[in-house]
Amino acid sequence: MTMFKKTDPNPLLDIFTAPSMQLGSRASKKYSDPNAWHNQFYSLVTTKINEEIFKPLFPEGKKCGRPNASIRILVAMSALKEGFGCSDEDLFEKCEFDLLTRKALGMELLTDVTPSIDTYYLFRRRICEYQERTGIDLMQFCFEQLAGNQVRLLKISGKCVRMDSKLIGSNIARQSRYELIHTTLVKFLKTCTLSDLSPEQEERAKEYLKEDSSKTVYRSDSDTLQSNLARIGNFIMEMLATFPATSPAHDLLQRLFDEQYAVKDGKAVLRDKKEVKADSLQNPNDPDATYRAKNDQKVQGYVTNITETVEEGKPNIITSVQVETAVFADCHFLQEAVE
Repeated sequence: MTMFKKTDPNPLLDIFTAPSMQLGSRASKKYSDPNAWHNQFYSLVTTKINEEIFKPLFPEGKKCGRPNASIRILVAMSALKEGFGCSDEDLFEKCEFDLLTRKALGMELLTDVTPSIDTYYLFRRRICEYQERTGIDLMQFCFEQLAGNQVRLLKISGKCVRMDSKLIGSNIARQSRYELIHTTLVKFLKTCTLSDLSPEQEERAKEYLKEDSSKTVYRSDSDTLQSNLARIGNFIMEMLATFPATSPAHDLLQRLFDEQYAVKDGKAVLRDKKEVKADSLQNPNDPDATYRAKNDQKVQGYVTNITETVEEGKPNIITSVQVETAVFADCHFLQEAVE
């Protein structure tokens, strides 16, 4: 029995559930316009995603289960999320109810089911774990194949390219870190006498105790999540200063804070993901668990270098996205990008 199954490239249409068959003539014309963004995305991105790239995530003979949703759709959803700059909640709302987004993903029938949020997160987690284990970024490999396909399709020579370097952060990393930090704080707060806090601190403590961190992650875009990470870090710093070191779970919260944050000008500042060591806290309920990374480097932030084609009269195609630690000099990107 195969554990990996490709998406059917030619699904059958149903006149009763295909929007193009039910919309008025003007709306149907726009919906079916081959030059519209949703049809361009479907044609140039969704249908060109090579699902074989992700086959290592579902090895034969291992009890990891085969994907219960289209890999092609899951990858395309990740691309659309970054393109829209939206939260996971907004993304799933678009995938459920926005006809153009659904068409971009190849979900042309009203009865086509959007992948579940659990399947979406599991797929992303497997990609991250595979990269940490092997050093291979499957999403990057997929992206480069897509870019190459578009360059050939649009007959772009690639003789002239433009490079731009910017500092970035990792959305997926922020999400998993927020859940870890929030869970550890809650474990500590449950051992505390909240009446010992100021009214404002007590109110915030109760908010964190009520909060479902997974829902916060689901509903937050990247900027909101970054703000939440800073806010919870400063609150943890206040709690560590308020309650004595002999308090239950104090050592665990102190360990988490020291591993995840640095203090600058009296404020908690989130450390870069790669500055967090392999033996850092992974689960407050299993403090001895560690994380094995391929390389252990102390750095501050990431730098990404984007290379795109520049050719008059033709669209610019991003052909390479290189991500390195922030100390990486821009001049070193050139050779790898050209190759």
